[in-house]
Amino acid sequence: MSLMQPLFHYRVCGLSVASDFALPGMVTATESVSQPDVCVRRGTTPAKLDTARRIGPTWQLNDTAFLFQVPQVARFLVTDGSEVVVDVDELSTTVDAAPFLLGTAFGVLLHQRGQLVLHAATVSYRGRGVALCGITGAGKSTLAAALCRAGCDFVGDDVAAIRFDVGGVPTILPDGRQHRLWMDAAEQLALTDRIGPPVRPSMNKFHVDPPRVPTQDPMPLSAIFILRTAATSRLLELEPVDAAALLRDEVYRSKPASHLGRDADLFRQIAVLIGQVQVFLFERSMDFTQLDDTVAAVLAKFGTKA
Repeated sequence: MSLMQPLFHYRVCGLSVASDFALPGMVTATESVSQPDVCVRRGTTPAKLDTARRIGPTWQLNDTAFLFQVPQVARFLVTDGSEVVVDVDELSTTVDAAPFLLGTAFGVLLHQRGQLVLHAATVSYRGRGVALCGITGAGKSTLAAALCRAGCDFVGDDVAAIRFDVGGVPTILPDGRQHRLWMDAAEQLALTDRIGPPVRPSMNKFHVDPPRVPTQDPMPLSAIFILRTAATSRLLELEPVDAAALLRDEVYRSKPASHLGRDADLFRQIAVLIGQVQVFLFERSMDFTQLDDTVAAVLAKFGTKA
């Protein structure tokens, strides 16, 4: 379906995206694309899918579409990995809906396209990528911003789409998300002059403009750090069997992926991934006074595999 003008153009997880409304927290693409990979529009969605083959409390899916609802915010219809229709609640706005669009909706869309997607912030150093995985609150965004302060380039926040090239080498796809930081983290990292709107209304977490525009080119993924909170620090390179088990838990929007029947495919993709990339378990304190030590530990390990 055609989009109404004006269009907003973005790069999301390597995909060109055209939207008929602005997406807070996304860096506008430098060039528009006449036929984007994904179209996002505000419109009316069905209350249910007539051909649904699986139904959950707030979601339904059929062979081509995934419909889900965020109560009092919006209903989202994600179709064929190429279109998202956002049906905004009458008491809500597209600003309220945007975090769920860029989160669950795009996670589902990427799974529809058969991609491996990790819950991770990503940075690069000298053209080689590193993914920082972890649950919400694990400090992924703060560590990514601190690594950028130490000389890395920012790639993306929260969602990492990985593609395997013709030689089987995993690459991180470029993303246009800004940093998403709590106010205390932005203050500690001296980024308050780059703070934009809050991630969600009445939330003390903000979109923060990265110092440089994120790269538009895919880059090889060299290392993955799975972050855990602990009183004392421990950085351990994982054996393949342990890495595979932990990485399956780091798949972004893991439950919708299972609903879509992706478990076997994800197992295969993770097996290929751990054959190419170092995977570390990093247990460390969240204390800001130890952040520099955390950054130094990551940089010391990153890229050590030939």
